[in-house]
Amino acid sequence: MPAFPRSGLVFILSLSTIASCTGAPAPAVPAAGFRLGGLTSAARDTDKGPSLHHYTEIYERFLFQWKDDPIAIFEIGVANGGSLKMWQEYFPNATIVAADIEDKSRFDNARVKTVVADQSNRDQLRRAVDAGGGRYDVLLDDGGHTMEQQQVSLGYLFPAVKPGGFYILEDIHTSIPALWPDYGVEPGGANSTLRMIQDYMGAAPPAFRSQYMLPAEVAYLDQHVEYINLVYRTDSRSMVAIFRKKTG
Repeated sequence: MPAFPRSGLVFILSLSTIASCTGAPAPAVPAAGFRLGGLTSAARDTDKGPSLHHYTEIYERFLFQWKDDPIAIFEIGVANGGSLKMWQEYFPNATIVAADIEDKSRFDNARVKTVVADQSNRDQLRRAVDAGGGRYDVLLDDGGHTMEQQQVSLGYLFPAVKPGGFYILEDIHTSIPALWPDYGVEPGGANSTLRMIQDYMGAAPPAFRSQYMLPAEVAYLDQHVEYINLVYRTDSRSMVAIFRKKTG
């Protein structure tokens, strides 16, 4: 990994498969009078906020445009339900489906449905996404963070992202075993999620390679990913990737 300053936010890599090597489009700019910061304010009980990873500052720049829309969100990983509270508060008209390896039905309500699923099991993932209609504006992986879990989920679930929607893959820093061991990185790191993304961005034309994905999943990603923003937060040493799906 390169050396980074001790605080702040660094966009390590951005690449658009349409405008190759020119960088991904910048996030949308809020209209006059709209203030960012609402998602961070709503992140009181989740590590997505400033208490740890501080991803919310990044996410809002992509998602604020849908703040009052009836969007559909799917999240892997529930923990103590803090992110479910955050999504409900920030997106008052959204419906949310969340999958977890354990029963989290105590968090269910009129806008939230939880399902039990192992994110490395494609059959269970299918039942989980079908629970909310099968099509989502935002899919977010905050699950177990192993290389297999991250890549199986990305490959299998990306077709469930609506055109123009986002797939957010959290905690890619688990690809660095010297800092975060025991997440299934093989010697040399060729199987890591970070290496998969870096290799995709460095290929001409961009192409995914993953030992955990099926050939059809790889082909779908190659055809439908518009761009990736890979973001490293130097203050928390946290890394997240935001995949945008092509609109056409």
